[in-house]
Amino acid sequence: MDVRRWMGLRRVVLTALVGLTACSAPGGPSVGGAPELELYGTFHAMGVIVTVGARDDRDGDAGAMVEYRMGGEAYEPGFPLTRVSNTLFVGSLFWLEPATMVDVRVRLSDPDEGSLDGVTLTGAGETRPDVRPPDRIRSSYYVAPDGGGTDCSLPTPCSLGEGLSRAGPGDEVVLRGGVYYEGELSIPRSGAPDAPIVIRSRPGEDAILDGADPARFAWMDQGEGIYQTTINVKDPHLVAAGGERLYPYGRLSDLKALSRDLPGFHAKGKTLSVHLTDGVDPSRVPMAVSRYDCAFSVDQDFIIFQDLTFRHYGRASYAKAIFLDNASENVVQGCTFALNNQGVNIKHDSHRNVIQDNEFYDSIFDWSWDAVKQGAQFVEAGGVHVNEPATGRGNVIRRNVFHDMFDGFHVCPAKTAGVTSETDVYENVVFRVGDDGMETDGRCRNVRIWGNTFHDVLIGVSLSPVYDGPTYVLRNVIHHTGAGNNRHDGSPFKFIYGRSSDGAVYLFHNTCDAVNPGNDGIRIGGESGRWDLIRSRNNIWAGTRYALANFSPRQALDFDYDDVYTNAADRFAKWEGLGEPSLASLEALRAQTGQELHGRDVAPGFVGAAHGDYGLEPGSPLVDAGVVIPGINTRGPFAYQGPAPDVGAYEVAWDE
Repeated sequence: MDVRRWMGLRRVVLTALVGLTACSAPGGPSVGGAPELELYGTFHAMGVIVTVGARDDRDGDAGAMVEYRMGGEAYEPGFPLTRVSNTLFVGSLFWLEPATMVDVRVRLSDPDEGSLDGVTLTGAGETRPDVRPPDRIRSSYYVAPDGGGTDCSLPTPCSLGEGLSRAGPGDEVVLRGGVYYEGELSIPRSGAPDAPIVIRSRPGEDAILDGADPARFAWMDQGEGIYQTTINVKDPHLVAAGGERLYPYGRLSDLKALSRDLPGFHAKGKTLSVHLTDGVDPSRVPMAVSRYDCAFSVDQDFIIFQDLTFRHYGRASYAKAIFLDNASENVVQGCTFALNNQGVNIKHDSHRNVIQDNEFYDSIFDWSWDAVKQGAQFVEAGGVHVNEPATGRGNVIRRNVFHDMFDGFHVCPAKTAGVTSETDVYENVVFRVGDDGMETDGRCRNVRIWGNTFHDVLIGVSLSPVYDGPTYVLRNVIHHTGAGNNRHDGSPFKFIYGRSSDGAVYLFHNTCDAVNPGNDGIRIGGESGRWDLIRSRNNIWAGTRYALANFSPRQALDFDYDDVYTNAADRFAKWEGLGEPSLASLEALRAQTGQELHGRDVAPGFVGAAHGDYGLEPGSPLVDAGVVIPGINTRGPFAYQGPAPDVGAYEVAWDE
């Protein structure tokens, strides 16, 4: 299957600025004033935000429909806006092209015929131009690990710090190959919209920024498999042996016993003890002891990090290789992040940063889930982490690979004062992750997740919780759930923890195949949390235990037109709150819950699930079995073909 064709996206390198606000500037609620419309463009989507007065619709039953067009086209319907508060409607337009003007029309309605009924708001906004290389480079400053020159030229490179100190808008800092044992680096000035500062490896050479101490330590045998040394920076949280992260034991007695069945270390001040497998002497193994919290702390704009390797940044518990703090319009492109406590951290007022085409990995997929939760929580931050408080909008995480981690990445902060997030996450590949492939857990308003692949994970995407919403999860492929060293049930999506009322979640056109024994096609609830709505359309929920298991009978669910299927012969679905929670058939599910009135219970007929091809065979009963969803499957590269949409992530006709 040609994924590039149905994504309809271009591979490029650098960044530019954003779309317009239409009709009025964003702000607080319109108290008694006219409703206001804001449009926020990203590369392939546009946020549509309508603010109304606090007294305009006191019973909260008004609605907002959206229409849009490009150029001279006729208006077409988009997906309706979602009510997220008494003063705010939020929605998105999908599958747009970069640098495109879009006319938008929102029609408000109120069955009470209040002041909002019949109001029409119009505006025009522009999607963001895609990232592109700089038109020209003003000056190139060459640096090397042992650089001591003064002119920063290719024949006589200077130090990395010197090169960074000289770079201004339109310049590049070019790193010669080798290992730079450096950290806590800063960049004195920002780039400019058409003249970013580029920090990159020289083509054909591998520049590695390493947060470990280059010193060779003298290890003393303490008996019982323990070796001890004195280090230069106290209390590191990351120690690796032979390229494998060691487990951080909190007590020396646990390290001696290897109570977690993992080789590990114990740090107390500047005394470091390690216990390797079979009591191997660490002087015989390449050791890495982290001494830096980060490689770069960035509070500038228009900086490009390209084709660099970052490893071993983990002295503090929440160390990170690149820290984007009040930093906007930056790009992290084509880099490798190996064994860092976090790869890229985004915090505070950081807007329109692009994290693309990178690889993030660790060596902890086989660590037990309990071991992480009870003693190594800092490894949960993942490759990319949007950290609280964060008010930034329009950040994009695309085309990255995350693997051999505990959690892949995290995109919603727990706290934000931002109106909406406008975060796009697409075309990433996540595998061998011991917990959540991706976490939205936090305050998500207009978060769009599409075209990603998750496999060999415990959970594909955690939506637990998603405060406010809406969160859109579209055309993702999730298979081999329930993986990793744990005692928990897997599911493509996590709906467990939350507040008394979390935001709306829309699950459309996802293909989910549990594969591993004892896993449900989809599992809802079980402990706490209540989402305003979970709506499911045109998905494949293929389980090996129950096709659908719902442990939250009070949860508002709207499931229809899905393929709800299990290969287990003795069960079909489970629904707590019924006299008999186990349901033997799709007919019983319909009769007792009112869900999936147009759903199917059929083997999907995948082209080649054994080797990861989850397209449908042309003869699959799921071809033309879905429902039309305006704005979701009606235009662009995701438009359905034939009499009706196919169920699942792919249309058969896209391959023809």
